[in-house]
Amino acid sequence: MGRNSSDLNLRELRLELEELLFREAALLDAGRFEEWLELFDDSVRYHAPVRATLARGQEDLSRAELVAHFDDDKRGLSARVRRLRTGWAHAEEPASRTRHVISNVLLLDYDSVQHVARVASNFLVFRSAGDSDERTFVGSREDLWRRSGERWRNIMRRIIFDHNVIESVSVFF
Repeated sequence: MGRNSSDLNLRELRLELEELLFREAALLDAGRFEEWLELFDDSVRYHAPVRATLARGQEDLSRAELVAHFDDDKRGLSARVRRLRTGWAHAEEPASRTRHVISNVLLLDYDSVQHVARVASNFLVFRSAGDSDERTFVGSREDLWRRSGERWRNIMRRIIFDHNVIESVSVFF
């Protein structure tokens, strides 16, 4: 079975978006939060709904009214970054170390008219603070990325934790 140019274009697009996600993770691990914020559109919704333990197939995490671990817009994300920089985020003094591992990147859909890509990925985030406070977060994300010129901007990120309880939300996903 041969490949057509459309298949190759979508493969190249997926690789471009995968590289973007890897670069994003590197920015977070390096504490370059202001640069990370530049990846987000002013209209972004960055949220993580709280999961419930339900029977298989009964969970619908796309409902807007769900309680969330966090539900930020660009101003909220900017405020969280500013707080980290002030020293008032006591859990982050001294700054924790993080490692973001992003995998299973899938291009779910691409609207070539609006230049919007829907991308799924899995994550494992390790956070170490002080000498003994270590946390590992595991889950998946679904993003909407819009291309504007040569740049991609995230317009929506839904973070789905594989945990029911999240003890620290000073980490970005």
